[in-house]
Amino acid sequence: MRRDYIETMKADGLGEFLDACEALKNCKFVIAEHKIAALLKAIADNKQLYSMFGTALYGFDYKVTFTESIGNGVFSLPSEPKKAIALVFRILLDIDSGKMSLQNFLEAYFYNTSINESYARFCLEIVAPFEKYCRSMFAQSDKITLAAERDGDPALAYENVNGKFRVNLKADALNCVAALKDIANSAITGAIDRAEFNACLNGLSHAVKSDDYDNIISAFLGVKYAVAYFFKSTKEALEIYRKLEYDIKHLAD
Repeated sequence: MRRDYIETMKADGLGEFLDACEALKNCKFVIAEHKIAALLKAIADNKQLYSMFGTALYGFDYKVTFTESIGNGVFSLPSEPKKAIALVFRILLDIDSGKMSLQNFLEAYFYNTSINESYARFCLEIVAPFEKYCRSMFAQSDKITLAAERDGDPALAYENVNGKFRVNLKADALNCVAALKDIANSAITGAIDRAEFNACLNGLSHAVKSDDYDNIISAFLGVKYAVAYFFKSTKEALEIYRKLEYDIKHLAD
């Protein structure tokens, strides 16, 4: 994370986030996705919140936790607050990105004859506990942030709390690059095409390893277009690309 970007992030506590949670809980289904987007923006705009969610996501296995939470077709949050925070955050991200349909999610796990009643259950059983857990976790992480700021470096607070998350992002991004190379080496038959694709991946790998934030995005764009060209209908490659896209987005913020 570049320090100039950190300095532009807000550091005014939970206010905007809590307002966004209230708006999400009190709206109707028809505008829920807009409220989810506003909630995620409130997180992204606040360096303490962003750090807190980075901490919650470190080492978190979304697929396994989601599967564990839908035992017997009934969705229930994990009992561990940090894991619950990470799970709900990832669900909201998937809804906002279009990877998961909010309506399908509600109909599968919060079914009611009225979609608004289904949404009300979702808010009561998922959003409300999420907000409560976030309040508690923020209070703990805020103490760390304030201590670092008293030591004279506002950006240090962000970097200390978020450091492990970024290490995890880098490792995952490099693993994705390696996986795409393996697929390319077996699927792209033309030597020149294969070499060009691997050159794009090598450029991204170098940028990630060297924390070259200015080049991460430009290198990733090359990979993006190459994946779209060679693997637009290859499910395995596209799934790896989506993971890589998530990692790169947060590394280059």
